[in-house]
Amino acid sequence: MTIKQLLIFTRTPLHVGAGASVGAIDQPIQRERHTGFPVIPASSLKGSFADHWNDALQAESNGKKVRVTQSGEGSVPAWLFGSDSDKDAFAGSLIFSEARVLAFPVRSAKGSFAWITCPLMLQRAKRDGVISSAIPPEPSQDDHVILQTEGPLALGQQVVLEDYCLSAQGPYPADLANEIADLMPTEEVFQSIKDRLVILTNGMMSHFATTACEVAQHVRISDETGTAEGTGLFNQENVPADTLFYSILGANHGRGKGEVRTANEALVEVRAKIDSSEVFQFGGDASTGLGFCTVTLKS
Repeated sequence: MTIKQLLIFTRTPLHVGAGASVGAIDQPIQRERHTGFPVIPASSLKGSFADHWNDALQAESNGKKVRVTQSGEGSVPAWLFGSDSDKDAFAGSLIFSEARVLAFPVRSAKGSFAWITCPLMLQRAKRDGVISSAIPPEPSQDDHVILQTEGPLALGQQVVLEDYCLSAQGPYPADLANEIADLMPTEEVFQSIKDRLVILTNGMMSHFATTACEVAQHVRISDETGTAEGTGLFNQENVPADTLFYSILGANHGRGKGEVRTANEALVEVRAKIDSSEVFQFGGDASTGLGFCTVTLKS
């Protein structure tokens, strides 16, 4: 298997729903069970990517478009994402992991906003080959952070994120922030992470990741009265814009009948599609502008 890293930067808020909830949030997002960090499931990534190859589907005699025809003729989507035929079933070349958060935006009392992360997120990213820089040790206390005190966020030796006043314990390595910024070279906004990065304790990162997401209120309008229906109000949770996710993309050789294609050919096909598509959409509510992201494939 050949492995690459897929970087996803949210241009608009993102909602990959976890169904209904009995709490204050009626429609929460999907999260890791043990940390509370937002995730994009691999099935959502695979389905959204496959949708970009719909124009390459094969047309049968009845006009229906399929990945594999009844005669066994396969298309590019079949090779990459798997067959849709029960007579000639096979898995696709591409293998997606869930997308994990690497940098999460929160409000800052000075400098407008910061990108926060933690040693756990950084250690995972280093294990998965996304970054290679040295990772500083976790801050000694929950009210301590690692940041550049000469940057745009610091108030002396402190920083105020959301409603929390946190003390600077020391600076982070400049090469770490530069390497994270280089993951999204086409996003000019993200380049300011070099000065806006704040490293929290793992516990505080879990707290911010579960309490600092956007909550949008929705209401259903009655077709008869033109006003809000009494039972139609609900709250929807969204991952904020400017969040950086990463996913591991694996590729195997072709598994269908006929010509055997290599894993590298599959990754070339994916890279060409990413380069030709300005944005990808993940999750729900695409018609209201949610889930539009910049995607890059790490070299």
